[in-house]
Amino acid sequence: SLKTVVVPFSLEFTYNPSQNLTPIHGSKQRDDESVRKLCIDTWVANAGVPTVFEDVVDSNTVVKSSLTITEEHSRGFCESVGNQAWQYTFARDGILQAPMEYAHIAFTRNMLRLLQSSVFGFGQVNVVHMYNDVTLEDGAHSLILGDELITTARIDGLVNLVPGKKITLYCTIKRHGKKVATVKSAFLSRSHYIDIGNAFERYPQQLITIMLPSAADIAALELNEWFIYCEDTAATLKPNTPIEFCLDSEYRYKSTDMYSSINTTGTVTVQGQNGKRVTIAKVDYKWDTAVKDPVVEFLNRFKVASDIRQFADGGYLLTTKANAHLSQATVPDSNANYAKYSLDGNPFHLNPYISDFAELPGTITHGMWTSASTRAIVENLAADGQPERIRAYRTEFT
Repeated sequence: SLKTVVVPFSLEFTYNPSQNLTPIHGSKQRDDESVRKLCIDTWVANAGVPTVFEDVVDSNTVVKSSLTITEEHSRGFCESVGNQAWQYTFARDGILQAPMEYAHIAFTRNMLRLLQSSVFGFGQVNVVHMYNDVTLEDGAHSLILGDELITTARIDGLVNLVPGKKITLYCTIKRHGKKVATVKSAFLSRSHYIDIGNAFERYPQQLITIMLPSAADIAALELNEWFIYCEDTAATLKPNTPIEFCLDSEYRYKSTDMYSSINTTGTVTVQGQNGKRVTIAKVDYKWDTAVKDPVVEFLNRFKVASDIRQFADGGYLLTTKANAHLSQATVPDSNANYAKYSLDGNPFHLNPYISDFAELPGTITHGMWTSASTRAIVENLAADGQPERIRAYRTEFT
């Protein structure tokens, strides 16, 4: 434990002399229970969560926490990941910026509660990070020292994949009462699975833009029971006009390839004459047993590409022989410093005996350390040393 508290970790075995060749037996159930308790007593406790662990037993539960960014903590974090941007050291106009990673750090306490929850179940020893996605809201300025970040998080998905169960977590972060960022993370627990009746997925705020090429296609949209015009709408849909759908979907599973329920709701907007978006309709679809969501299926037929532009030639190199040293990061000898400032005191990253139990080659470096140290390089080379230019950052782990 980072808090210099001795936390016992015991494994029980049963001796059965009647089984001559294999008289000693372990128990997967008991081992799983011991590992979960260890993670609660160390991983969760290291993040500063209250001593009494508050379990989550309902998949609809929203958990909350808060974090205030301090100068001492920010400097310590930057040092631990090798981020030397001057904006995090010297104030400009009395404002000292904080790294984008603080969105994830603020989310960590909620993340750990959900990963050790009864909803997730056992399998902490086999958990690996799949991806992490941080996005700042349009118009929101960068995180700065003194910000109090209020986070709300929930489980947005718990499904079985071939190698194990996958949990997806979604977090909203507010500052001064306004949404400033979102964080989405997914984890895989290898060789552990959930009952299919408990599997579900949520897809919040899906933005789908469609363009209907003919009046017949517009009529087909309007015939769908789930498409409901607003009573006060004066807009008339015309062919080849961009129509934006913002959807929230929830799927519950009956089997691996069939839903037991579908619930998709949302709003429909078009651009008005004044350039602002106008809500013209809403989406409301609920159904029981089904294999597909007819709302998403219909929209995908007419979906148009986003306005994200990529380089036609596949991009270009940011590094040269002259600046190659700027694109390198040195892994620390110990994970303790990063664990302290990231609030991610995972015992599998800190204790060689626990990492050996997890069949790891050693106390491997945090994946999020790799993410933060790499983003510092991107900040320097791609954003010309201007952290505020990076508005979203996604890391996928393999």
